[in-house]
Amino acid sequence: MVAIDKAPVAPPWLAARRKPHCLLCGRPSAFVTLYLPGQDTPVAPPPGKRRLIIYSLCEHCACRLDVLAETIEARIESELRHAGCL
Repeated sequence: MVAIDKAPVAPPWLAARRKPHCLLCGRPSAFVTLYLPGQDTPVAPPPGKRRLIIYSLCEHCACRLDVLAETIEARIESELRHAGCL
């Protein structure tokens, strides 16, 4: 179990964007997280622009962030494609 009281606190503007459910499993979210896609990714922003993607994870998935990073990126890309943003 992750000690949430020791996790960094999101600034108010970021905490307000927290989604109610985990991006990966749908459990109630506990963390708000940022993804800054690089230029070599399918969701790369246009040249000279930045893209900031905010998503939420539950406590269980956040504990496994090191092994789930590629899965998270693939899910974000899939959702952006489905929404017609790519």
